[in-house]
Amino acid sequence: MRRDAVSRFLILNHEILPTEKTDIFDRIENTAVYEVVKVVKGVPLFFEEHMERMRNSGHASGIALRKEDREILDEISTLVEQNQCRETNIKLVCACVEGEEAFLTYFIATEDPGPEGLSKGVHTILLQAERKDPHVKNVGSSFRDRVRAAMDEAGAYETLLVDGDGFVTEGVRSNLLFVRGGNLCTPPSEKVLLGVTRKHVVQICKDSGIEIREERLHKGEIETIEAAFLTGTTVDVMPIGTIEAHVLASASHPVVQGIVDNYREEVRAYVESV
Repeated sequence: MRRDAVSRFLILNHEILPTEKTDIFDRIENTAVYEVVKVVKGVPLFFEEHMERMRNSGHASGIALRKEDREILDEISTLVEQNQCRETNIKLVCACVEGEEAFLTYFIATEDPGPEGLSKGVHTILLQAERKDPHVKNVGSSFRDRVRAAMDEAGAYETLLVDGDGFVTEGVRSNLLFVRGGNLCTPPSEKVLLGVTRKHVVQICKDSGIEIREERLHKGEIETIEAAFLTGTTVDVMPIGTIEAHVLASASHPVVQGIVDNYREEVRAYVESV
């Protein structure tokens, strides 16, 4: 497993360890399940929903997640305090290592879209690749190295995956929504990992009277869309400025702007309620 822990400390099975002094990553197999939770003002955002999804991933992968939610919350709080950072992304990993359950809690890097990405939307690229099971989050990825190399070369913020039939499904770490013909659309649910942020955006749209259609988007139809945005734990609701060479005015699109504002308000309300 890739060593992606940052900051000073991580927690392994209740024990606080220096990030650079553990070999546990080398012993975790690709079948391990994980979840990433955003921490805002010290609060793990939408924690309950993330844990439900992680347990579902574990069940589908044959990995029993025995640790209680309360224990995991306590470890997150401990790690936030030890690393002295209240705004971050935390990764939770559950694996079977040498016949025993291992549970890791640690910080991962936050990718900054930069001022232009925030004001005009981020740059994305396309990559021919599919997840083996889009509804399970495990640490194995046959195309991870290809993705990182392609993104670095193109200076991209995210990679949109294209299936064998040429349809765009989702981002490597995000879901995709787009506006076409005046309608808000998203790829079919059975083809993508159903993100927690996506779920909240869908509800925001329902509450606002905005219909979301599940439609497939072929890579050859990219130029027919008017706007697009990403949803995800680490990206929140992020307008797309470009897909490959196709330029989109997503950041100024009224539908996208409204969803961005409403999601920020929902995050604020959740953090204040905890």
